[in-house]
Amino acid sequence: MIEETIKRNLRLTFRSTKRFLWKVLALLLIIYAFSGTYSISSNEVGVLQRFGKIIDSQVMPGIHYSFPWPIDRIDKVAVKKSHRVIFDDFSENSEIAWTFRDLTGLDSYCISGDNNVVHLSCVLQYAIDQPADYLFSVNINEQVLKNMVSSTIIHTLASMPVDQILTYGKRSIENSIKLDLQKRLDALQTGLGITFVELREVSPPDMVQSYFNDVINAQIDKKKCITTAESYRNEQILKARAQANRLIQRAAAYRTKTIAESTGETKRFLEQLKPASRDITAARQQLYMQFVKETWPKIKQKYVVEPGAADYLRIR
Repeated sequence: MIEETIKRNLRLTFRSTKRFLWKVLALLLIIYAFSGTYSISSNEVGVLQRFGKIIDSQVMPGIHYSFPWPIDRIDKVAVKKSHRVIFDDFSENSEIAWTFRDLTGLDSYCISGDNNVVHLSCVLQYAIDQPADYLFSVNINEQVLKNMVSSTIIHTLASMPVDQILTYGKRSIENSIKLDLQKRLDALQTGLGITFVELREVSPPDMVQSYFNDVINAQIDKKKCITTAESYRNEQILKARAQANRLIQRAAAYRTKTIAESTGETKRFLEQLKPASRDITAARQQLYMQFVKETWPKIKQKYVVEPGAADYLRIR
């Protein structure tokens, strides 16, 4: 009896333990299934992998579900975070740079296209554009990026004269650095995007700064004079055009008036010609009388002679 009771209790215990283990296993399976739920914040983008293969490189912000580990894996990348770096040293080794300063008293510099020394400070801002490339391609750390920026700056300044670098060429330098550096980063598939480049300070060495200031001031005065001359030229051109328009209008008015007067005289002459063409003698007599009528008051001394006296006077 005791043995049967023990066996029965053991069977009951085994069954209870078995049911408990199944419940625990089912709970673990449920927890495991729900572990595939994940969320992406608003400033992140997810990269979803399945057995190491990328199946979605742009998982947008929100709540998502994937197969739990080790089937799927999600990497979250902060794509809206901007990284800001200042570059004012063009040497690869900071110790060498400090030694160079101690020995020469000069900071690191660039050479312009016309072999002048230029000190430069550049601010670079970048962010992650392609999360998959950023995670699985070339790993660019700050030192590598610094070397690439330094090389790009040196190459850009070497193609420009110092006057352009120090005066009106800063914007073109910034654009050139941004485009060239972005091409190099894209060629390496780094996944980084350059968002902002600014030259904070571009200056010659201190010992020649005053001379460069004189040159810059002279160039500013030159541009000012050119601007003043162009303004005067534009003003005179406008005045000349206005005067030309007035002359053209006057000439057009005179032309219209002259044509109208000539047309009127022609009509009047034609009206007089009609009766004259019918009786030429009468027309000549009328013209003669009209001439006498117009001329007689203008003659101061008048002589009245007989009809035959005219020939006598002509002979004398």
